[in-house]
Amino acid sequence: MSSATVTCPVCGREQPALARYPDYLCRDCVGRAATADGRSLTLVNTSLSGGFAARYADSGELAEEETVTHIVYVDGIRCHADEGHIGGIVVQPDPTVT
Repeated sequence: MSSATVTCPVCGREQPALARYPDYLCRDCVGRAATADGRSLTLVNTSLSGGFAARYADSGELAEEETVTHIVYVDGIRCHADEGHIGGIVVQPDPTVT
């Protein structure tokens, strides 16, 4: 049995391919999510059934703009963060940026 792999679009780390999220960021890169001005974020589900919120890593306060827009930055790359299909958080490069 062969397992398909892809690389993280930010760091290049090899990871399992997911058909639903072909360009997803690896866990380490998601851990570096930040606001446009560089403030570190923690990306979380809002309940056991899903939902999405971004919180400032240093205070735990809701990062309202990022929670509403779902736009975060990882190593300067504009990304879209959201709840995963079966839970968790998925971050991918923002498809609207070319």
